[in-house]
Amino acid sequence: MKLMSKCRVALLVATALGMSACNDGKDGNDGLPGAPWVPPVVTTSAVAKVMEWQYAEGVVNVEFSVENQDGVPVEDLDKVQLMSTIKNEAGLLADTVDVTWVAGDDNAPGTLTHAGEGIYNLSMPHEAATSESIGTGYIRPGNGENGMPRTKRVMFTKNDYYAQVSTTDDAKCVACHGEFEDATSNATWGWHQHHHAIDNDQEVIIVEACLVCHTQTEQKDGGWAENTMAMLGHGYKYDDDGVIQASGHASLSTSYSMDKYRCSTCHVDDVVFTASLNGCATCHADLQDADKDLTVNHSNFTDLDCATCHNSFQHEHENGANRDEALNRYNFEIISVVRSEDKATIEVTTKATDSEGKVVDINALTDASPNGWATVMRNGEAMLPGRDEGHVARAKTAPIAGENGEVTYIITHALPYVEGEVLVGGVDGRISYTHRWGYPANAPISVSNIKDVRRTSSDGMKCLTCHTEGLDGHGSARGGFDLGGDACTQCHSAYNWAPGKTQDDGTIGDYAMAWGPFVHNMHFGAYKQDRGLNDMPTTDRNMPVDCQACHTGMIDLEDVAPAVVLNGMDESSVYGITAISANCATCHTGDAAKNHMIQQGGDFNVAITPEADIHTGESGDFAVFDPAPITESCSVCHSPARLAEAHNY
Repeated sequence: MKLMSKCRVALLVATALGMSACNDGKDGNDGLPGAPWVPPVVTTSAVAKVMEWQYAEGVVNVEFSVENQDGVPVEDLDKVQLMSTIKNEAGLLADTVDVTWVAGDDNAPGTLTHAGEGIYNLSMPHEAATSESIGTGYIRPGNGENGMPRTKRVMFTKNDYYAQVSTTDDAKCVACHGEFEDATSNATWGWHQHHHAIDNDQEVIIVEACLVCHTQTEQKDGGWAENTMAMLGHGYKYDDDGVIQASGHASLSTSYSMDKYRCSTCHVDDVVFTASLNGCATCHADLQDADKDLTVNHSNFTDLDCATCHNSFQHEHENGANRDEALNRYNFEIISVVRSEDKATIEVTTKATDSEGKVVDINALTDASPNGWATVMRNGEAMLPGRDEGHVARAKTAPIAGENGEVTYIITHALPYVEGEVLVGGVDGRISYTHRWGYPANAPISVSNIKDVRRTSSDGMKCLTCHTEGLDGHGSARGGFDLGGDACTQCHSAYNWAPGKTQDDGTIGDYAMAWGPFVHNMHFGAYKQDRGLNDMPTTDRNMPVDCQACHTGMIDLEDVAPAVVLNGMDESSVYGITAISANCATCHTGDAAKNHMIQQGGDFNVAITPEADIHTGESGDFAVFDPAPITESCSVCHSPARLAEAHNY
């Protein structure tokens, strides 16, 4: 009670005093002004630029500047990393140091001097350095105790000390691997794809940054990393047991991926580099095999010996020159694809010119075997009742010569004429040449009007960013990527029910051959997994799809051709899948996703009945499957904007 009374009394007194202080209704006097102060500089990110740098006896000196995100000079830098790699006596990048200066650490190497206005002079030990050294490297300020995050790696500027290695165009790396600044530590191709650098203009530097660590010399021979840049670029690396294994790019040297002998896929046209045993052996695997009957025995050679014979002229690799000559030997042009006057056949008129633009007599060609093909478009896709379960109809006789070098192929077993029909046709075939190793080879002919008559949501030429020109496919008669993926759509149609390829266990994969589902499937679907194909080179494993690698512009599901996608093992087992669902289900494979598609009109088991009339094709009679189109309602919710947001394009 006493305590309660005391509290109550205190409250009453305080209230009374407070009321008495304000009972005149006036404010009190202002207090004294506070002491002047400068608000602290808050740095959330920073940009560094290399101003000058040079090698000297046992050191590398770098003058650089650092500013924060607001352009304010950073005056309290307390940590900076430097990596530097110097060429050895053989002219190869080999000797590397990775050193970090830390303020207050007596054991930290080197010195850092602040010149004011965010400018610093860094001097770091590099034992192999002399005033005559040539090398490369980068700095990376930040991540100390002052709260400034680390900057990007900033490359040394190109001066008289800089080791310029002109081999690869960074844009070619980006074409397959994606934008390196978007890469995470979980990137699909290379866990440290995010280890790129920048120059003073903040432009991304890739290959030259990689060379700082992945030098031209293996670790066992004095280099920094086990795997040299040549090894990684040509598809080899050491495994955990110290054995060199094929990896990465090596597995891309297949018919439908990358031409191993087309150096320009990655390299610039005018390659400048220093020959080394390590670099050359990545392609010339038996270079130092004493038991091989080589013109010159290299088994006891060292890197110093290479320069004796191999100057810049020896580095002019053929780079697929013979194949390029064949690909460019003749240029075929489609003049028209029309019905004959009696509507019974389709006529494909074409002409060809040589590399000098002169018209050639197609019927007189002995080094090429072009042939015309054509079919009818139905519901936005090519009908394929040809020589077997899924191919276009082809000419069975030589073309008829016309004026001005034009010839006309007659497609005698085309589908019957239908009022208002749209025709697709072209020329494919082979052009023969001699491979650089002496054996006969063929390059494909691929030309058609497919781009004019078929809707697409991607640019087929984007295929060439990862897949090289002139690749073999289907016996070198077609399937080359010279027209990009567009050339493939003439046969990979919704009407192509051809069964999937045979698996290793002898079974046949149940995969739709229509181009959209097929491409999605082989890049990241069941087809890819079952056949052990490579991952798509995305910037993060958690994002298995990089849609913009293939797609261009807006994707509007209302524009999707409503042709039912056929699939089957033989003519008696053909069934259908609605078009949008066939594409989406290659990635969205779960039951919940498929049920959602079904609710929007999708169907994964459309009953298909062949037409009553049998079609007489090139080499037999075939059933014609032409189901009525089915429209799905996906576009009601999945607008182009929502699709773009969900799929990052």
